[in-house]
Amino acid sequence: MNFKNSFLTAVRAINKNKMRSSLTSVGIIIGVSSVIIMVGMGNSARVAVRDRITTFGSNAMSVYQSKKPLVDRDLENLRRLYLVKYITPIVYDSYVPTVFQGKNMLSRIYGVNNDFFQIKEWVLQSGRYFTELEILSIGKVVIIGTTVSQELFGNVNPIGRTILIRNVPFQVIGVLTEQGSSFSGRDYDNVLIMPFTTAATRMQNQNFYDEIYIAAYSEDLIPETADAVRLYLRRVHNIPWGSPDDFKIKTSKEQLRVAEDISKTLAILLAGIALISLFVGGVGIMNIMLVSVSERTREIGIRMAIGAKRKDVLLQFLIESVTLSSVGGVVGITLGIGVYYTIIFFLKWPFIISPLSVLVSFLFAFAVGIFFGYYPAKKAADLKPIDALRFE
Repeated sequence: MNFKNSFLTAVRAINKNKMRSSLTSVGIIIGVSSVIIMVGMGNSARVAVRDRITTFGSNAMSVYQSKKPLVDRDLENLRRLYLVKYITPIVYDSYVPTVFQGKNMLSRIYGVNNDFFQIKEWVLQSGRYFTELEILSIGKVVIIGTTVSQELFGNVNPIGRTILIRNVPFQVIGVLTEQGSSFSGRDYDNVLIMPFTTAATRMQNQNFYDEIYIAAYSEDLIPETADAVRLYLRRVHNIPWGSPDDFKIKTSKEQLRVAEDISKTLAILLAGIALISLFVGGVGIMNIMLVSVSERTREIGIRMAIGAKRKDVLLQFLIESVTLSSVGGVVGITLGIGVYYTIIFFLKWPFIISPLSVLVSFLFAFAVGIFFGYYPAKKAADLKPIDALRFE
């Protein structure tokens, strides 16, 4: 019996029990689709994370106060470092009541200067940035995110209108382009951005900064810039040699490294789930093939009696197993791509399908069919014709 006849015989045997064959392939389908989804989500998450990090600034860092506050002197001295391209103080305030003509919401305040927009790479949809006079004179002006614009103004142009922030009137001078949300769910568009002098004096009543953002001239200069900032702060804080810093510096590279480590951990977890599914699917194929061998023992005996060789019987049952797993692999790939596309569509992540992952998934399904189908096929091939013919 040649390969073509063995294949046709195997296909007929599978078609004879369509329901059983379909259920047998479920494990393979789930396993393969899990691999496709896992690889796709991993690639998409990596790109999405990088995009989120680069909105913080691919060549940026942040300095947090710890024991001693960051003040005007620190801002001006750090600005003089030759490695520093942009620098802005940050004054935060969360859950701030914001009102316009009876509509109200809670928003997050960022008190900054205009370098903030360069560092974060946030662009205005309409309006303008702050003037130096507005910053120096503690001007009551604000740039709002798209969520604030939609919630308070709807389709009305907010530029030039006055909103109440903690009952203090502010004139809207700009609207940001849509920034999206962080992975923790924070809405980057639900923001009120005002001069840092205004946020510190009118909103928080403080004379220090919660944080300072710094951007170097290039990504390669980030480590050198961070070292220069660290040396300055240790000197002005009089920190003895060998003692720990009383401040924190976080760079975009460090954030990206942490995010990628999380992505890799999730990828390994999903890979484990996919392998378990493939293993369960393989065991299912083995069980069904053993049942098939038992049901068709007389058929095997008859075929051997009329001249079929052991290798012909082995090949036929092996083809059946591989066909079941391969069909499950193709369905799993199709399902996986469909589910992956649906997920990233709602998450608004980039669609990145890897041809290699598709090929590996199919080859893995093919290999599972061979591995788990060999034992039943060998058991069928080892049957003695006389014993098979007597089987009831």
